[in-house]
Amino acid sequence: MGLKNTHAEYGSLAKSLHWLIAIGLFALLYLGLEQSGMERGDEKTRIRFIHASIAAITLILMTIRIVWRFMNEVPAHPHDMPAWQRLVSSLVHWGLYITVFAQLFAGAMVVGTGGRGIPVFGFFTIPVPVAEDHDAHEWWEGVHEFVWKPIAVLLVLHILGALYNHFVVKNDVVRRMTVGVK
Repeated sequence: MGLKNTHAEYGSLAKSLHWLIAIGLFALLYLGLEQSGMERGDEKTRIRFIHASIAAITLILMTIRIVWRFMNEVPAHPHDMPAWQRLVSSLVHWGLYITVFAQLFAGAMVVGTGGRGIPVFGFFTIPVPVAEDHDAHEWWEGVHEFVWKPIAVLLVLHILGALYNHFVVKNDVVRRMTVGVK
């Protein structure tokens, strides 16, 4: 398996980015939900710190992923896949890219308009070049609290589509992003 994508499957870089981002997104969803109902305090601050650090790394990985996607061939849909499934697959993928970027951007704006930078596990802080602004902070917080829901729906559709293709249709859709095609 090479670094670059082919007509039949994703290359090692795209596969690695896909799975690292997936882990990051599930961790972010978990941590976001975990801290959402907590009272202010040390524990919530610690979870937010980890959440922000993972988000910063996920944003970097997502940026590399989308640049790599435009620089490489994208494996074709299976030839026998109906047109409506190809359309839904493309819409779900692009929906994930858009909503994940929107969520990560909104999170960065929440931090920035709150007068802080984005911590990265205590190694350094990424400054967010916006002014501290309570009203903007509240607005971005609302966006951030909303966008995880369409991400969750799209993730479920993505996973169900992959499982359907693997176990029902029995094609190479999952293998091209995991162990490789037959």
